[in-house]
Amino acid sequence: MEGASRDRVTIDLRGIGDVVRSAAAGRGQTVAAFARQALLASSGPQSLAVEQLDAPAHPARSVAKVHLRMDEREAEVLILKARALGLSYGEYVGRLVTGTPLPPPVAQRDADRAALRRSCDQLAALAGDINALIRLIRLAKGAEAARQFGDRMRGLEADVRRHIDLASRLVARPEDER
Repeated sequence: MEGASRDRVTIDLRGIGDVVRSAAAGRGQTVAAFARQALLASSGPQSLAVEQLDAPAHPARSVAKVHLRMDEREAEVLILKARALGLSYGEYVGRLVTGTPLPPPVAQRDADRAALRRSCDQLAALAGDINALIRLIRLAKGAEAARQFGDRMRGLEADVRRHIDLASRLVARPEDER
């Protein structure tokens, strides 16, 4: 990778190692990923989103370190593809080796979540309108057809609310997608 370098830093944690390891594990990250995230956060705005730099690690798994020699262009492609999917290099290669499906790119998942949020906002507004219509129908105390229509609208409102509840849980826990 022309112009890029891998900078390495050794940090004396001065007795906070257990706390740092615990915090990293709690976030599903390696200590290195946790440290990079902290350094970037304290550096101000950056061009790459922090979540694109490191995928969550799986600290409960046993991990073997493997070093690969490959053409520089192939290494660049590996790095770009892994980063685009929000995976570490090791997890990306591991999924390729085992045939495990790759997740959609981070940008696509972010766009999907944003679209889902917009859709939920629209459905929430629709649910409010349906509720207002039901109140109007009740006030009218009109014909039997109006009451039946109100019953159908209450069912539709319940369906919309269920969708919003389910979608909200998905949006709140995006890590489940990985």
